Amino acid sequence: MNLSSANSKISAQRIVGFSREKNALFQWLAAPDAGSQIFSVTGIGGIGKTTLLTELNAGARRTSTRTLWMDGQICLQTPGAFLSCLEMSLEIEYGLTRATDETMLAYAVRELTRQRTVLIIDNCEHIDYLESWLLASLLPRLAEAECLLILASRRGLPTKWHSHPLWSKRIHSYPLELFSREEIYEYLQDSGLSPALQVDIVQKTGGHPLLLALTLDMLLRQEPERQEREYQLPGILSAELLKEASSPFMYEALQLLSLLPAADQTILNQLLAHPLSASEYAELSRLSCVRTSMNGLCLHQLVSRMLREDYQRRDPGQYHRMRSRTLELLTGRFPASNTLQQMQIAAHVLELYREQLPVTGTYTDFSAVRTQERQRGYEPGDLPYLHRFLEASLARSDWQSELIAAGEHPALLEDIAAQDPGSIVVLCNSSGIPLGFSAGLRLHALTLPLLDRYAPAHRELLGELAGSLYSLPAEAADTLFILLAAVDTEQPYYQPEELGAMLLQSWLVYTSGGLRTIVATADNQLNLLLPLLGFQEQIQSRPKQAAPTGLIVWDLDFRQVTFEVWVQRVFQLAVQAPEAVLAEEPQSLDWKDVKQIVQHLYKDALLEEIPLVQRLGLAGEYVRQQVQHILTDKQPPYPLTELEQSLLRESYLQKNYRKSQLAEAFHMSRTTFYRHSRLAFIHLGYVLTRVLRDIDLHGDR
Repeated sequence: MNLSSANSKISAQRIVGFSREKNALFQWLAAPDAGSQIFSVTGIGGIGKTTLLTELNAGARRTSTRTLWMDGQICLQTPGAFLSCLEMSLEIEYGLTRATDETMLAYAVRELTRQRTVLIIDNCEHIDYLESWLLASLLPRLAEAECLLILASRRGLPTKWHSHPLWSKRIHSYPLELFSREEIYEYLQDSGLSPALQVDIVQKTGGHPLLLALTLDMLLRQEPERQEREYQLPGILSAELLKEASSPFMYEALQLLSLLPAADQTILNQLLAHPLSASEYAELSRLSCVRTSMNGLCLHQLVSRMLREDYQRRDPGQYHRMRSRTLELLTGRFPASNTLQQMQIAAHVLELYREQLPVTGTYTDFSAVRTQERQRGYEPGDLPYLHRFLEASLARSDWQSELIAAGEHPALLEDIAAQDPGSIVVLCNSSGIPLGFSAGLRLHALTLPLLDRYAPAHRELLGELAGSLYSLPAEAADTLFILLAAVDTEQPYYQPEELGAMLLQSWLVYTSGGLRTIVATADNQLNLLLPLLGFQEQIQSRPKQAAPTGLIVWDLDFRQVTFEVWVQRVFQLAVQAPEAVLAEEPQSLDWKDVKQIVQHLYKDALLEEIPLVQRLGLAGEYVRQQVQHILTDKQPPYPLTELEQSLLRESYLQKNYRKSQLAEAFHMSRTTFYRHSRLAFIHLGYVLTRVLRDIDLHGDR
């Protein structure tokens, strides 16, 4: 990615990535008999196609290979325009001119076959205008030459090229992807920005090169104290998309696609105010950020997320209404979908709602799941990595099943890998290197002996179910017992909470296919989060003596609970219901007034000068006592969460940290910390409103 630093903190030409494409070019240049080939470079707007072409152009020129650059927006209109642009490029770059009696086509063929040549054409979106002429007239004459055509476009070459009897075998496709975490940090390494702000940039830009460059440039133009403040990015990418999606109806359709995993014309027209015609649907399908799947059109993941954020910011009411309608549509289609489609729907529903789930701890923050990394099944080469992750987790006393005896966790992992490897899910980066894992046992006759050895308390925990499982064949197993989970905390590119959130998400998606998942834990953070994700507490199954005190058994059973019921349980109860309860409350105190009260909490005289306190006719001492009670209560009153209570208590009551240290103490970036602080003031406002209302009703001040 090309970047000119605003204040010379970073080099003017920072290029990262592109090793695959550069190596392909150098191999062609070094081959004694390279032959004519086509490199097709594709990717969404701003992904770095032009930057790559610039690098390839420079690399070819360094080897003294004849290199020509043309703009497809100009040269791909007509055959005459193509040949004229080529002739002009030869004259400008190499001083070559065509004889007056030589045709333009003959001249082009002669020069392109006379010596090894790299011909680069950017912006090939409309190459279909000339494909018949190129494939029938020009390219056949270059078949025996040494000419490399590098063509860049958002969608790639038309189908006819890939089915051509001669050229289909000479086409090499290079779809550009988002930057990996390593590449993003390489890009940011000399920026001079704080580590916390770099982490925030990583999460917000998602590895999109143009968005990353614009964000960094924007921040470097600001004063250091302004860099840490909240900044909005969705509009940047939205503006880039508007260059491609110029019609209002198309942008409306893109917003809707951002709320769906995939949609055909019929589904889109059920939800759009302006139904799409067949030609408009076809036009939508040709956008670079849209791809065609078996279930209709779907958006590039990053574009989908950015458009949703922009949609929610610009029109939150319409966004929530449309999201509710799409949820109803998805739950209605779920029962008739196949297993793969059901898992896709489940994953997308989690995607839509993850940022609205209450944050109960750092490693369970679902809002951090914004990565390209993938999950896969266990492979034997993974075991050394998994042991290292597990050892580090145990050393920090992170969550592992408390049912397992101390010192037995590594041996259990070995046995699970040997006897039930299918129950291990591995998170890995773009290179396939493990980043984390979760492991358990699918319960049946062959795996129950492992539980007898490592977790004998499971018999009490599972109750009557345990007995029947001892005779269950492996192929009938439908219950997954999660026992181990750990992530790589030594690598510098991912926060533990991001990887932990992906593991939790994988459990839910895997389970939605008709399995039962059991988790037994005494971990407070998990015990707060799991019910919000649809798990139900099995109080009657708690081991009485053989397991640690405080252990709670959680159960999510998709064998009996339909997807629709799960969605209602998780999202209508955990998200919509609280909103409804708040709507029934009297109007909350303004969060800015609440912040002013908390800031002056230990100065009764200043409290009594606050207009809100004067209007209520309260003594400063009394207001202080009420706030102190709310922030020190063992169980924070609804809707204030434990995290928000702790955040306000540390910031304004205990004051153990300086302001600059608080975000780090809570393992958050500063922008995330500020966002949670504001939400904490809002929720404290509801509590204070309720407390003061009760005081007024009872006349007790």
